[in-house]
Amino acid sequence: MTRARCCRAAGTAALRAPASLAALALVLSGCIVDAPTPEPSPTPTVEPSATARVDAYPLVSTAWYGGLVLTFERATSTLDARGGPVAVEMALSNPGTEELGLGGPIRLVGGDRAIEPSRETPVPSVPPGGSVETTLIFAVDGDFDVPASAIVVGRAEEHQAIVPLVSGSAGAPAAVTLEPATFALDASAQARDLLVTLRSAELRSDLPDWGVQLPRGSMALTLTYDVAFRSDFVGGFPFTAENLALTLPDGRTISARADGHSAPALVVAPRAVVDGLSSRFEVPAPGTGTYRLVIANGTATKEIELAIGGG
Repeated sequence: MTRARCCRAAGTAALRAPASLAALALVLSGCIVDAPTPEPSPTPTVEPSATARVDAYPLVSTAWYGGLVLTFERATSTLDARGGPVAVEMALSNPGTEELGLGGPIRLVGGDRAIEPSRETPVPSVPPGGSVETTLIFAVDGDFDVPASAIVVGRAEEHQAIVPLVSGSAGAPAAVTLEPATFALDASAQARDLLVTLRSAELRSDLPDWGVQLPRGSMALTLTYDVAFRSDFVGGFPFTAENLALTLPDGRTISARADGHSAPALVVAPRAVVDGLSSRFEVPAPGTGTYRLVIANGTATKEIELAIGGG
């Protein structure tokens, strides 16, 4: 019987049969003694939350992809046992004349796992001649090995730029910047009245004017040269992609890329010299070796041998 019911019963009995105060006190005292004493509830143990560890990775690394120059400044991880964010601070520069966006994916890769940046941190487009800074956030779990990971830019079938968070770390891939290589040249050849003088060559893995990254098996080799027309013919010389070809190290001869950007089309005036023309050829990777530039003027041809990369 609970205390409340006991007291009601005692009160009822008192109304029915008057009793002394002592007897009533004894009855009420018995009600209090018989009431159960509530036991205190156990207090749950509060586990202390794990303290997140913050690690900074100074990168100071530059990569080239799809016409953009990507400068990675630092990465910062804030992780507890469950994981957390990895923030990558970077700048994107566009040396070209058209607005460009990053044409391929950018991921944080560790082992066989690739983490996309969060949707709240998109990669912005970059105006021509401009630069944009951004911070990408990659959410990783507690099993992801951040020190052995790398930032990878590009699709698997393309030339990929790779920036390890810790250079030389066990399990981390080697750095790949895809920096264009330039070579100074100084050689001339003349086919009849057409003189071509080579000035330089550039070897790269993208087409910056198109914002396109080339497949792994191809490289872009751009030759810069001067053209002179050594004739008094008043009509001048119509110089086009038909007047130059490139013989590859494997013996095949190719023309400049037919993309509207990779070969000149102009008329060279009589006794005039046009400086700084260029022709771009798509060659097999890695692009190094000994080539021959073929100059054609009607049925007459001459060749200039050139070594790219010391090959």
